[in-house]
Amino acid sequence: MAKQTRPSEPIRDLMKYLSFTEGRDKIYRITQYATRFILWYYGNNKASQFNLERIKNLESTVTNSRKLFRMLRSVEFLQRALDSLASSDNTEASLQLIGYLGKSLWLLTDHVVWLHKVKVCEVNIKRWADNSARAWLIGLLALTLRDLYKLQKLSLSLKELKRAGEPVPRQRLESDITKARLQFVLDFSDVFIPLAALGYVNKGVGSAGGVIASVIGLYLVWQKNVPCK
Repeated sequence: MAKQTRPSEPIRDLMKYLSFTEGRDKIYRITQYATRFILWYYGNNKASQFNLERIKNLESTVTNSRKLFRMLRSVEFLQRALDSLASSDNTEASLQLIGYLGKSLWLLTDHVVWLHKVKVCEVNIKRWADNSARAWLIGLLALTLRDLYKLQKLSLSLKELKRAGEPVPRQRLESDITKARLQFVLDFSDVFIPLAALGYVNKGVGSAGGVIASVIGLYLVWQKNVPCK
């Protein structure tokens, strides 16, 4: 009887990561914004003979697929907004409430944009797309401020523990601070996507911010779902 081979640890970890919907979405998201950056870069380089047709098709397919993939996720952000009301810290609760309400409204309006593109309904696409970007921008700015506020709180707590000489809670706090820093960079990088959509920065900056945020998001999802060896 032939001996059954088992996949190596890296392959098994990758399979586990890909089994999560959130994990697969981060890979799609990196593809979406990386292709947008390539389209912007070569589209603005007049000397380039780069064939963009296939990349345009890939970007369009991934973008539309993710819009369908996110359908009704606005309800999840609405639930997070309601959950934030349970926080005893009023400042953090207020910023999270605004942040997740903004993201919920962003996805709701984005659903309408998608429905227009697949010809289910007819709307003023420019107005709805701009309103979607504005709601996303407001939500992201609020969450970025939340991240900074949280980092400040954690840093103050860490200083107190260092003075008290307590190593175990300190190690946990240092880990929390690292995660909070990554979340701040993620949310701050994402801010440039709606800024680009509204014309405040160029599309290259927006897509680069999307790539950075997506890579950090992929890492955070991996850390959460794939056990460390």
